[in-house]
Amino acid sequence: MKKTLFVLVYTIAVLSIFSYGKVTETKQLSYLLSGQYAKKMTDASEKLEELDTAVKKTLLFNEQDGSSKAREDIWRLSSDIKNSVGSLPLDRGFSTSWINYLGRLGNFAKESDRVNDPENYHKVMTQASKNLGEMASEWQIATSDLVTGQVTIDSWRKQIDSVDAGHDWNGLQETVKQYTESDFPLTASESDSLKKKDLKTLSDKKVTSEEAIERFKLLFPNVSNSSIVVEQSQPEAPYPFYHIRFAEDQALGYIDITEKGGHVLSYLAERPFGKEVQSYGFIEEKAKKFLENSGYADTVLEEARENHTAWHFVFVRIEPTHQAKVFSDGIHLKVAKDTGEIIGLDAMEYIRKETLSPQKIVEINWNDFFHNNVKVESEELAYVENDRLEQRLTYYLTVKMEVEGEVSTYVVVIDTETAEVIKTEKQT
Repeated sequence: MKKTLFVLVYTIAVLSIFSYGKVTETKQLSYLLSGQYAKKMTDASEKLEELDTAVKKTLLFNEQDGSSKAREDIWRLSSDIKNSVGSLPLDRGFSTSWINYLGRLGNFAKESDRVNDPENYHKVMTQASKNLGEMASEWQIATSDLVTGQVTIDSWRKQIDSVDAGHDWNGLQETVKQYTESDFPLTASESDSLKKKDLKTLSDKKVTSEEAIERFKLLFPNVSNSSIVVEQSQPEAPYPFYHIRFAEDQALGYIDITEKGGHVLSYLAERPFGKEVQSYGFIEEKAKKFLENSGYADTVLEEARENHTAWHFVFVRIEPTHQAKVFSDGIHLKVAKDTGEIIGLDAMEYIRKETLSPQKIVEINWNDFFHNNVKVESEELAYVENDRLEQRLTYYLTVKMEVEGEVSTYVVVIDTETAEVIKTEKQT
């Protein structure tokens, strides 16, 4: 009995010590996190002041050369603050708006290299400097409790998540949105991009749910006799579509078809896979035939990769004038290895279809353009989106560079009219 009592008392004591240790450890961790977050917030405050100073420095000059260093600082500091804001426990709506503003500010400073309009630059940056000053004050007030150690990280998180938060984050979010709209309004390209994203540019005739089902049966005859359920998209959806679910034998899946035009947005089928494996040529031909029947005949295969059950293909649209690939207008296709059946489709990018403007093609001597240790392996034309969200006709090059006996391969994308290098990417 005494031995049992001793073991019981000993166990309780050990558990108490362990619990106390865990509580102490948790508190220490909380204090450590609070200190780390407080430091990040302080760093963000200091960099906000540096950013405002860099903006003001660029206003000293009419010539771009005089402000080049300060504009580089704007780009660097705005990126640094974005990273800090993204890693902090802040109201998500506010941090998203703030990151968006900082990104636009950095891009504007960076792009001014290509825009010779000092009057407009001064106008925009003068207002940006004013807004940054106000934002710095709001930021210090909003983060003061955690920075000064008046609240723990747990209390801070609870405040952020509470409707009774100590700071008006929604108001701050709206303020930053207004800064963004006034200082850096959307360009025509950005506006077009948003419209495409929500399929606002679709002007096709509406189809009924019955017509959507007929379209489904035409494209996927293997499941045409299955049980089908049709649902309309929710009123808050960015664009109206029909969601068709089906089940047949051991297969089940869904297809989404737009109300305007009856375009197939996506398709997915789940089923057991057999052991038989068809040849790659057979499967590729099945994929191409399906796209032709689906009204996507103006595409070309760009990428193919496989897993143990299926081939995954990426097709891109071909622009007819220059026979250039339009990488933003892509279709993703998944084809089963056992039968060549289409088991997955994503045509959203293709349906959004980019608007392409006429553009000059200026010949470039690659021997002069690249260093003498660089060799152009392949060259084709392609439309690629630049950092201003504009679709530009480009030379899409694969080049090899040899340095001290080691050869590396790069994709280099160059504007055909301005010779601007839009992208350089090392191939693995």
